[in-house]
Amino acid sequence: MNFIDRWERSKFGRFGVPNLMKYVIAINGAGLLLGLMNPSFYFQYLSLDFNAIFHGQIWRLFTFMLCPSAFSSGNEFINLFWFLIWAQVYYMIGTNLERMWGTFRFTLFYFSGVLEIILVTLIFYLFMLSGDVLPAYVIGINLGMGVSFVYLNQTLFLMFALLFPDTQFLVYFVIPVKAKWMAALYLVLTGYDLVQALYYGVYYAVALIGVSLINLVLFLWLAKGAASPRQAVRRRKRRVEFQYKAQPKTSGLRHRCAICGRTEADAPDLDFRYCSKCEGNFEYCSEHLFTHEHVRHD
Repeated sequence: MNFIDRWERSKFGRFGVPNLMKYVIAINGAGLLLGLMNPSFYFQYLSLDFNAIFHGQIWRLFTFMLCPSAFSSGNEFINLFWFLIWAQVYYMIGTNLERMWGTFRFTLFYFSGVLEIILVTLIFYLFMLSGDVLPAYVIGINLGMGVSFVYLNQTLFLMFALLFPDTQFLVYFVIPVKAKWMAALYLVLTGYDLVQALYYGVYYAVALIGVSLINLVLFLWLAKGAASPRQAVRRRKRRVEFQYKAQPKTSGLRHRCAICGRTEADAPDLDFRYCSKCEGNFEYCSEHLFTHEHVRHD
């Protein structure tokens, strides 16, 4: 059992957020509307400014996620248009990652990226406590918040491309491009941004780019195969029959997942299906229907 498996099976497993991508899109949408109505309000009262946080404005540790500058192009119609496209694409990416990993792993992956943004900003603040440098810190934070969420969201796409490299996206609604080639382009552009940030001495942006990529690599390392569909199937292969046979039937319940053991009483929002490729009557929830190892009586 790997590190993340142990966390999921412990008391931490209940902290997974089902349908997390819906909330992420809603937060981004609220931030966009806030930016269109009054962008200065975010920077004055909601941004991740530790100088204000240490003076009692604790809510900024949460409200900074309402960043309005992630979709800032100077044109309201273009902002709304690209947000709708972004929401559709990233909802598909997020729900597929959650369906394959499970709710807990996907929640852990996303919020570990958010936590790293907070830690980088705190470190940046601690190194700029002198009075003559502190204004530069505030300006850097305000300019960097939108960039931070751009790179955090890009790690979702990079992870998706690693897992489903041959998935095709229609660039400009016409040109079919596989996810692996778009991921390669993302990495090239990210490298260019990193070189530019180093050249101009924008070290906060350098740190944000770095932690977004570190979060991707760190999760892959901690998961030790949990992020791979093939490895996820292999990990569960030897547990499928035992778990299904060992779990007692609960009176009045019609469905039980052969992998995680959840029933319709535990998770009313889950769908349950029998697998036609398994030999025997094995039923799975929607999170494990496509990732389980098919049971064969060889």
